[in-house]
Amino acid sequence: MNEHLIIQTIHKNDVKIFELQGRLDESSFDVLQKKYDEISESIHLILNLSKLKYISSSGIRSLFDMKNKQELNNKKMYLAEASENIIRIFTILDLWKSFTHYNTIDEAVKELSS
Repeated sequence: MNEHLIIQTIHKNDVKIFELQGRLDESSFDVLQKKYDEISESIHLILNLSKLKYISSSGIRSLFDMKNKQELNNKKMYLAEASENIIRIFTILDLWKSFTHYNTIDEAVKELSS
């Protein structure tokens, strides 16, 4: 069964939060890119990964693309609440040095609001 990517958008303290649910892969990364393109370039972004079941190399590339765009605009992108599966993938691929991850959304929002 092919699961689609569902993105819920939340606005909290001048921060956009994308809650990703399902699979982020070659068939769905464009959904995330389109959603990202809709937000203001002058806002910080948090990706809630708690309901993300799978991420492929295409999905990881889209995260890097978004992070780089945020940095070009002097804004930050944090990851939060990653599931065990996503943590395992990021650990195996040694990606944690490239991304900042928080255990909770509130911790990430607090860091961006300070």
